[in-house]
Amino acid sequence: MKRQIGLFGLCVILFLSGCNYTENNVQEKATKENKDSITLMHVNADKAGVQKYVEDAEKKLSCDAGCEPSALNININLTSPPANAYNRQAKISTLLSSGDSSVDIITVNDEMISEFKHKGYLETLDSAVMPKDIIQCYPSDYMEKIVMKDSKVYSVPYALDIIFWVNEDVTKKAGINQISDLEDFKKLLNTNYGSGVYGYGGSWEATYAYNEILQFINMFGGDFQNWSDPYTREAMQFLHDMLKDRKVAVDVLFDQYEQMEQKFMNGKTGAIFMYSGILNTFLKAGKYGEDKLHVVPLPMFRERAANVGSWQYVLNKGSKHKEAAKKFLSYAASREGSMAYAKAMNHLPARLDIIENEDLGIPDLDIWKDYVEHVKLKARPLSDDPMSEIEKIGVLFQKYVTDEITLEEFCDSAGEIV
Repeated sequence: MKRQIGLFGLCVILFLSGCNYTENNVQEKATKENKDSITLMHVNADKAGVQKYVEDAEKKLSCDAGCEPSALNININLTSPPANAYNRQAKISTLLSSGDSSVDIITVNDEMISEFKHKGYLETLDSAVMPKDIIQCYPSDYMEKIVMKDSKVYSVPYALDIIFWVNEDVTKKAGINQISDLEDFKKLLNTNYGSGVYGYGGSWEATYAYNEILQFINMFGGDFQNWSDPYTREAMQFLHDMLKDRKVAVDVLFDQYEQMEQKFMNGKTGAIFMYSGILNTFLKAGKYGEDKLHVVPLPMFRERAANVGSWQYVLNKGSKHKEAAKKFLSYAASREGSMAYAKAMNHLPARLDIIENEDLGIPDLDIWKDYVEHVKLKARPLSDDPMSEIEKIGVLFQKYVTDEITLEEFCDSAGEIV
């Protein structure tokens, strides 16, 4: 009898174990079936830092052991856009306008979001993704003019860009310890460095000159949208005379960022305005350092004001995985996600509170903090057709600095464009 009970008990145990095994299988299967794949088109998808960031984000966003079978797991597929800025914008614009759902989240720059948010291509991001306390962590002018429209949020900024760089090998020949003001900058320009070397190097090619124009107008205290402003005109005259007096190389008119960066790294120019993302290029080349290429505080002309830009995530309105996409975007906007990206890419985060209060391991972080705390960070005044406007201004600028048109003619025409 005891043996029969023992056999019966064993059968019950095996039966219950079998049920438990079946339930575990069902739960595991349900979890796998609920693993939602999203596709992220990232401008730096080929970089190891982004790939590691995405892998870590997947782990953070996937359910832990013991979660409910209905919990959402996320698999993130990375894809790259075209490298060329114009081709990139054209491809992304076509993808969004056609309702293509193959890509859920896309990284865009200021020019792209300024166009796309007006055309209805993007899903708005509610307070679950971008609550007010997080919105307040970003540059306010930038959020209002670039990220938002009609008080609605259209993106999650993730990388801040603005900086002034010097090449000590060149600037030390001018006897300048620090370029603090306009007089120092003029001394930088006027020093004779020898054949083919200049104190300053810009990027004045027609599709790139816009940023240079805007930056000098900011520092002279002018207004890009008011071409009768005397400070705006003073800035334009200053740029004109830099070329006229050969204080910059003539081929600056043909240089895009790639050529400008290379000349700077090769010791052909002493200072440039360039986005902070270039830091990794300098570090990789072994060129960054206190007595080499490095970031410096923004000089004071009439104002310490600078363009601020950002790369940001947007959600394709045609996405079929919006819940999963928003879960990633919420993580990207969070303190944890922002810091993780900054450290993975050695890049300033877009959140000012993190730059001010966290040790990100970025060289010369105290100088970057100075920009955040003491420089007026201004969003670029971009229209809903930014690429066309940028090129028109650039073409007009080239005509002006080469004396095809006068300052008066330039300002009148620029006023009609903007």
